[in-house]
Amino acid sequence: MRRTGVENVLDIHRNSFQLVYLVIRTNINFNYQSMQKTIIIIGMGPGLSYGVARKFGKEGFKVGMISRNAAKLFDFQKELALEGVESFFETADVADTNQLLKALKNLKKELKNIDVLHYNAVDYRYVHILDEKVEDLAKGFMISVGNAFAAVKELQEDLIKSKGAVLLTGGGSANFPIPDMATISLGKAGIKNLAYQLYKALKPEGVYVGTLTVSNQISEESSTHSPAILANKFWDLYTAREKVEVVY
Repeated sequence: MRRTGVENVLDIHRNSFQLVYLVIRTNINFNYQSMQKTIIIIGMGPGLSYGVARKFGKEGFKVGMISRNAAKLFDFQKELALEGVESFFETADVADTNQLLKALKNLKKELKNIDVLHYNAVDYRYVHILDEKVEDLAKGFMISVGNAFAAVKELQEDLIKSKGAVLLTGGGSANFPIPDMATISLGKAGIKNLAYQLYKALKPEGVYVGTLTVSNQISEESSTHSPAILANKFWDLYTAREKVEVVY
């Protein structure tokens, strides 16, 4: 059957539209897939959190770091760079919510998208429960639990957008509290409870929340609880996105 000129013109327009659609869809998929993933670590130090930074960095993540000491953060940045990991840092006292939120806002500008939040801060003091002061325990709660929640709230929309994850460092004292580690035990009990609540609350939004309950002393020399081994456990939590808690 002989085609009319109008039909030929319509076919040309249809084919052109399909080509444009394919180009746009390909570019969107390319941009999404090529966007480098990121992790923000709050409570950055030389042990577990540095192990997590190395692990996620080696998996292709850009790393954002927050702690009080700028000189130490700069050293971590240099060490990570030697391993090919790009990182950024902001200073904040994690006991101060306003400082923490400001640091998070600045890191968001640097990292653009946020895929993982790792909260590793704890009020690390060995004081017997009967020697504690109410105001010190309240401050400890903000460091260990309250500002973990504040950080999640600040990054909530970013994590929903990326279908990201929140990783919380737990501790065995949540299950077996020690009077000589009063604020640590209370903090780890709180972070465990927070993890279970957030897991249920954010799962419908596509955000995974998990906690690793570390039940032994962390040491570089440990054959079971070195920072590298524990960082792998966090990576497994993140990639599996199933269990709210792993006790190890």
